[in-house]
Order: sequence, then structure tokens, then C-alpha cells
Amino acid sequence: MFKLPKVLRYQNFRKLYIAGLTSELGSFVSETALMLLVFELSSNNKAYLGAARAVFLLFLTIGNLIGGVIGEKYNRKKVLLFTNYIRIPIIFTILFVESPEVVILCDGLIALFTGMYNPTRQAMVNDIVPQKDMNKANALFGSAFAVLHMIGPFLGATMFTAFGGIKEVVALDFLTYIVGIFFIMSLTYNPPKHEEDSEKFISEIKNGIKYAKTQKPLSAILSNVVIEGLVLGFMFPLILPYMTEVLGATKQDYGIGLALFGLGGLFGGWASSTILKDQSVGKIIITALYIEPILMAVWLLSASYFATLIIFFIWGLVVFIRITNQLNYVSNKVETKYLARSFALLDLGFVVPNILGGIILTFIGNSFKTEEILYIVCIAFCTLIFPRMLFSDMKALFNINNETVERDTSIQDSI
Repeated sequence: MFKLPKVLRYQNFRKLYIAGLTSELGSFVSETALMLLVFELSSNNKAYLGAARAVFLLFLTIGNLIGGVIGEKYNRKKVLLFTNYIRIPIIFTILFVESPEVVILCDGLIALFTGMYNPTRQAMVNDIVPQKDMNKANALFGSAFAVLHMIGPFLGATMFTAFGGIKEVVALDFLTYIVGIFFIMSLTYNPPKHEEDSEKFISEIKNGIKYAKTQKPLSAILSNVVIEGLVLGFMFPLILPYMTEVLGATKQDYGIGLALFGLGGLFGGWASSTILKDQSVGKIIITALYIEPILMAVWLLSASYFATLIIFFIWGLVVFIRITNQLNYVSNKVETKYLARSFALLDLGFVVPNILGGIILTFIGNSFKTEEILYIVCIAFCTLIFPRMLFSDMKALFNINNETVERDTSIQDSI
């Protein structure tokens, strides 16, 4: 008989896991399809792709800033329900517009509430899962996002190409949100008790940043995420034109490539909770970080669609090993009152430089060849990453111990 992984036997975590998997699947499907829609409505203008990515990430940043605070101040279950409900009318609005600018705006609004959803959900996981099983829970969520990366872009690209429009994508997106809402409503959640706090919204954000600065390993993780975000801000919007213009691939081939990235990520989440579970979190993060610029260089030098598929699979494996262990660090080391803000900072550290990369790409996208931009980005990636071990924060991350913070066990789930 098939047995669920132990952590999924926690009833409330299982419901939260399914809710996250389904509702976020809709976001990944629609995000890919909307990028293709913008590309089509703008007559294949690469600058619009950069603008779309920048707007998406700008709104995601604002959502993260809000979510990191309200996820600690208010009932997290209610926050998750609200952010799912509000995204539904936005996706239906896309059916009635034909302007790439309006599509970009709608995509940004979806990102706003997605940004509020993510840190709140991740903090809620730490509320309901016993500390001894948090690494397994993080690995499963890492695997879930890998599945989203695998299935979402493939479905989005395939459905948009096959149906020649966005209607079917919107219908699927709507269905996934409804399923997510159902599972969130059905879980039992008792919010943790908070100390009375009269801090203002901005003060809470500032205090979260101050806390991160005092923790050298966390500062190292955030610095690394900033570099990754900047690189992907240039790279991600250019994958589609690079594959179609340089490699001669189709839009559906593009979806397959992203799907293989997600498949690699699925194995990355599994590896983090099995063969790598007893290894140092810091050493795993740093090793994965150093592999990524090498993979980008090999990808560009190969200039082959077949090689792209293999490299994207390996890249997904490495990225999700790193991401899962970043979550493990926060779950094991960060004080409870800073959890949501720390998860929000991880998201912010990625998306803010992503915005910068997207904005720059908007201005230079049509002035240089796609491969020229990617080669410059790759060189910058290597230059920014390889000297990092000389810094004290990276040394602190490399040498972290296995001690964990204490959590309130009275609100945790049980089998």
C-alpha cells in the first residue's frame, strides 16, 4: 500500500500543501501564457517582455513588503483566503483586453497578491509543522514549486499555442484558485499568540531588515539571492527570444525547456530531504551557488537546443537544492517573530534586482543581439559570485552549526 511521506500525514499541513500546489499552479500557467500574449500583442517586441517582467516583479515586491508584515499581525489563514479570492476577478479581466500594456498591468496585480500570499504561507508552515519535520516540509514545498515550474510553463505555452488564445488558460487558472480556496478553508488553524505591538508598518519592515543584518549567514543568503535576482532579471525574458531566434526552437519547445527545469527541481527537493539531509545547510547552499554560473556558461557555449534541455534539468536540480536549504536555514535559525519578514526578505532580495534587470533590458533589448546580452550577463554572474567566499558573511554561512531555535509547540499539528 502506498504511504504518504511522514510530513504529509499532518492533516493541516497536507491541506496547506495541496492548496499551495494548486493555486500557485494557476499563477505559473498564466504567467507563461501572459508573457507569450504580451510578445504576440506587441509584435514580438523584446522590450515589452522586459517591461512585463519588471512590472510583474515590482508588484511582487510591494506584495512581499505588505505580506511580510500582515502575515505576522493577522490570522494567516484569512490572509491566504483573501489573496486567492482577489486574484480571480483580475484574471477574468484579461479576457476583455487587447492591449499589451493592460495585460502587463493585470499580470502585475496578480503578482501583488501572490507576493502577499507567499511569505504568509511559508510562515504558516512553520506554525503547524513540528520543528523536527521542518526540513522535510521545506523539501516538499521545494518539490511543489519544482512541479509548478515543470507543469506550469509547459501547460501555459502548450495551451496558448494549441488554442491560439488565453481563454482556456484563464479557465484553468480560475479552477486552481477555487481548489486552493477549498483546502485552505478546510484546514484547522489556531494563530500563534503575539506580544502586544504598537509598531507602525514601516517600522516593522525596518526592524526585519535590521535583524537580517545582525545575522551574518542570513545576510550572506540575502546577498547571494540579490545577485541571482539581477542575473535572472536579464536572463529570463531572453530565454524565449534566444530559443526561437538563435536555437531555432518553437514556443512549445520553450515550454518544454522550462518544464525540464522544473523536473530537475523536483529531484532537487527530493535530494534535499534524503541524500543531503545530514549535510551542512551552509555548505550545500554555497556549493549550489557556485555551480550555477558554470551551468550558464556551458549553456551559452553549447548553443544547442538538446544541450539546453539537459542543462536546464541540471540547473533546476541545483537551484531547488539551494532554495530548499535556504528555507531550511530560516526555519531552523530565525526567531518566530521574524519568520514572515525573513521569508519576505528572501523574496524581496530576488525580485528587486530582478526589476532592475528587467528595466535595463527594456531600454537595451532592441539595441543588442540576444546572445550578446546573455554573454555579458554570464560574465557578470561569474565575476560577482566567485569572489564571494572571501567575505566574512559567506564564511559564517559555510561554518554554521546544526542548532535550531525553539518554537511554540502548542499550535503545531500532530499525526
